[in-house]
Amino acid sequence: MLAWIGTICGIVGSVVVAANNGFQFVGYISFLIGALACLITAIKRKENSGIVLWGFFTAVNVMGIYNYV
Repeated sequence: MLAWIGTICGIVGSVVVAANNGFQFVGYISFLIGALACLITAIKRKENSGIVLWGFFTAVNVMGIYNYV
């Protein structure tokens, strides 16, 4: 279930940011939630490549939120 939350949040975040309609902050938050959900899933499954990928995406999303604010 957590993996699906990550997938859905990633899709929503990408659409919102790509729409460039003034709601980019919401997109970044959605991306962050999705990345965290996928990171937790990768940790539970002990998928090292997923841990690195989603850990990096989580860090980049935090940086995006920080720069946006």
